[in-house]
Amino acid sequence: MEHKILSRYPLGNPRRMWRQDNFILSTFSARGDNMRDVLENCADAGFNMLELGWASHEQAEEALRICEELGVDLLYQDFSLYGGMQLHRMERKLGQKDVKAVADHVKPYKRTVGYYVWDEPYKDEQLKEARRQVDMFQKEDPDRLPFTVAIPSYNDIFTWENGEFAGYLERYCTVIDPPVLSLDYYPIGLRWYTDEKQLDDSFMWLDLGLMRKLGRKYDLPIWFYYHGQNLYKYKKFMFPMVRMNMYAGILYGAKALQQFTAVGAVIEQSGAKGIFFEDQKVIHEELRHLGNTLMAIENKTVIHSDDLLPGCEHMEGLAEKMEDSLLLTGSLPARTSAGEFEDAYGNRYLLLLNRDYECDREITVSLKNASRLYEVSRVTGRQNVVCDRTDSVTVSLAKGDAILYRVQNADEAPFTVEYRLEK
Repeated sequence: MEHKILSRYPLGNPRRMWRQDNFILSTFSARGDNMRDVLENCADAGFNMLELGWASHEQAEEALRICEELGVDLLYQDFSLYGGMQLHRMERKLGQKDVKAVADHVKPYKRTVGYYVWDEPYKDEQLKEARRQVDMFQKEDPDRLPFTVAIPSYNDIFTWENGEFAGYLERYCTVIDPPVLSLDYYPIGLRWYTDEKQLDDSFMWLDLGLMRKLGRKYDLPIWFYYHGQNLYKYKKFMFPMVRMNMYAGILYGAKALQQFTAVGAVIEQSGAKGIFFEDQKVIHEELRHLGNTLMAIENKTVIHSDDLLPGCEHMEGLAEKMEDSLLLTGSLPARTSAGEFEDAYGNRYLLLLNRDYECDREITVSLKNASRLYEVSRVTGRQNVVCDRTDSVTVSLAKGDAILYRVQNADEAPFTVEYRLEK
């Protein structure tokens, strides 16, 4: 069987200088009482980028040195020097020389890949200040990422219910013009959440759909902060919920998964390994093998079963219907979602997601044409033929789990695909 080696290229906002080479597995807050234990255990869990959410100046300084030593990437944050969160730090008048001093300080640390500039700016003056600081960092240190993240739709001002969120997120894109479009959403235990419905009626899917739409419109890679910690102290929080949230981001085309947050999940405040350490390590290893393919393919459609947000007036244009599918026909089983992707060479991929994080399920979907299926292995990253000719796919998926296939016309000669990064 022919084995094709195809080129892929770094991703980024064409109006910005920073580029993303590889799929990112990050955590918002790699900080705690013992920073060495924190950073070593986060690296051991498979995070390939660490963030310093709400770390002290002293913790941030430790992280610069320790991440360099460990060989793990750091998104540097130090609110005592620059940046802000929502309305905080708006009173500071940061100048170009202040940003240059930060850039000069960070310059020796090659594993420091960017600056966390602003966390959830939402009012116009915050957006403008975040833009100003992003521009200053790009001028002083163009090879590093000046990062910001948008606020989700369950804030008090810009919501789906009052019709303001779509306008906010578009202003965020146009005012800041960020290198990547990152958005967070933590649904388990929000006031709308119930065990019975799981996330069938969660507006998380609207936020993801809008992020994908704007990412396409403004040529922005999309990143997603997923719900990785029992943020709201919900009575039943388990790792399949985390896994499903991670794959929800991938379903919509995310090129980075950012966990909120390691503390209280993957690590403890002390720095010791936490309750989800082993589970997180396993899925990170799987995504490390999938990541090269995920960086090479672009999302074309997202299709949900009919039980997701039925009749929701906001859903129009934020997901596709089955008649828009490139690969599928018929209907999807309950709590199933499908993402269809394509690489630059016309090769098509199908991601099937079991949205049910309470039950393992066997899922069957119908294909439009007789097809050859290749599974993208989560053990090796290679493509393995699982069926030479079929008009349907049947797969057993664990709670909240997903699988990625390449789908080829069965009448074509078989070949496998491998992607190589070119710069």
